Amino acid sequence: MSRMLESGTPLAAYYAQTQPRTGEVLARRSLGTLDAVTIGRYAMTIGATDPKHYDPAHARSAGYADVVAPPNMLAAIVEWGLGTPEARLQPDGTPHDGDMPLGDGDLGLRVMGAGEEMELVNPVVAGTEVVLETTLEAVTPKQTRAGSCVFVTTINTFMSAEGAVLNRNRRTVVLRNPLQES
Repeated sequence: MSRMLESGTPLAAYYAQTQPRTGEVLARRSLGTLDAVTIGRYAMTIGATDPKHYDPAHARSAGYADVVAPPNMLAAIVEWGLGTPEARLQPDGTPHDGDMPLGDGDLGLRVMGAGEEMELVNPVVAGTEVVLETTLEAVTPKQTRAGSCVFVTTINTFMSAEGAVLNRNRRTVVLRNPLQES
């Protein structure tokens, strides 16, 4: 184990459980078929007024098979279903069964977003069945001025049901030990 993590702490336990899984596909699931109405609503919500996002004829004249999603749409939709009821969320607001490996909720780790990078590979058009595959890329302990932490990076690969990569999103969170009560 890294010398940066104090033995016996929740963070050290998390690191010991999670680091060996580096490179593992954590989840692969169908998000369903993206429809033109959802694309159009999302585009209007974020102020993307280009008609290719809501007008099929305009999209076809621009070379697309149907309306095309704004580039960040796949990464922006965290939950494609109804969502997790508030009573089943962890204290930090994340679902217990999310794609980011945050460890056993009993560890009480503090979680904070640490960045996201998007690689836009292919346009996403209405009628595309989207599959999401999440891979654990890195689990890295670091020592900061505020103490020990672990940076966890996953890669979310959004692809069509046929396997064409649409987007790759690298997400990083930082985990810290629970606050000590005084």
